[in-house]
Amino acid sequence: MSQPVAEAKAAVNIKEEQCSRCAICASLCPYDAITQDHENNLMVLDIEKCQVCGICYSACPAKAIDTIYYSGESVLKYLEKVRPQYQGDSLVIMCKGSAPDFSEVGRLFGVKKFIPLAVPCVGRISEEVLLGVLVAGIKKINILACDEDYCRFHRGSPLTGRRTIALNRMLEQLGYGPEVITLKRNSLKVTVDKDLCIACGTCVAYCPYDAPTLTSAGGISFDLDACRGCGLCVALCPAFALDLDNWERARISDLIPKLLNEMKPPKILVFRCQWADYPPLNGDMSPNIGTIDMPCAGRVEAVHVLEAIQNGADGVMVVACSEDDCKQEGVSARAEHVAARIKEKLDQIGLGDKLNFASVSPRYPGQVEAKVREFRQSLEGAKKGAAK
Repeated sequence: MSQPVAEAKAAVNIKEEQCSRCAICASLCPYDAITQDHENNLMVLDIEKCQVCGICYSACPAKAIDTIYYSGESVLKYLEKVRPQYQGDSLVIMCKGSAPDFSEVGRLFGVKKFIPLAVPCVGRISEEVLLGVLVAGIKKINILACDEDYCRFHRGSPLTGRRTIALNRMLEQLGYGPEVITLKRNSLKVTVDKDLCIACGTCVAYCPYDAPTLTSAGGISFDLDACRGCGLCVALCPAFALDLDNWERARISDLIPKLLNEMKPPKILVFRCQWADYPPLNGDMSPNIGTIDMPCAGRVEAVHVLEAIQNGADGVMVVACSEDDCKQEGVSARAEHVAARIKEKLDQIGLGDKLNFASVSPRYPGQVEAKVREFRQSLEGAKKGAAK
């Protein structure tokens, strides 16, 4: 597990002077990271257990919990900044784990123009933020959540459902009309091209959820209710017979040269598990770094690493959750193994130094930037060494 750097600021903390000790945060935390110390009359946050879902932050009635990521203030500032760009009065808040591409999101809700807001879990968006959005002039709020039993943070999606019902009742009484806030659920799954499948059983062997099975007819059958969309089977399929909604192979391949063309050298392309790091809402990054968020580091394929290098990437980095933090039943450890196998192949053609794997946690902001700096320094050192 990655260790925090010295004096690193935690992404979540409890302000004791504001806390009322109501223990709502402890009752809602999916990871038992918050407990009540009755002897000292304190709420105690164990940051090493925290997964930074933001549910405690959104539910605290005393506003005694601070979070670095997607706070209410930052969300409202983001909306004010980007609203002219999207030219719409409809907002779509989507969980990253449930959202197809923006055009598909629009189809799901029947809207063409909308402001998109993608967050790690919709459970982190509080009633205060939703009401603030309406006060700011947004006419309609659409929320796209994961299926309840699919939620990576277990309680975020169910909490959002209850919150939506309560707010709609209140808003109707205030004269806003019925269903100002619409909630839909969506889960992204594996797709199978049976014509390409060779029934090798690789997906069966590696799936952490036992979703695929070999059939007596000599093919593969997927239990899509069991599938959690990690993409590990897609990355490992030798016949390219599998794909994953919203992270299709062709979509990623198209994105790679586009990003690299917009970057300045030295160019480092980062394939980042979307649960390992939470980028700023404004998306500001170094001009040397391009990032492709993945459903899990296990979705990274050798073909995409090679495409990145062929299109001018000086280095390719795979960023994963630590094994303890993985939201995909330990896929992070398998992803590291897959990355090591890709690196071995690159070593054979003298390109092994161009690939780097790193484990990070969103509990301590800045870890990804630090890992990228280390990788960049190693690339520059290798380049200088080769020039001598």
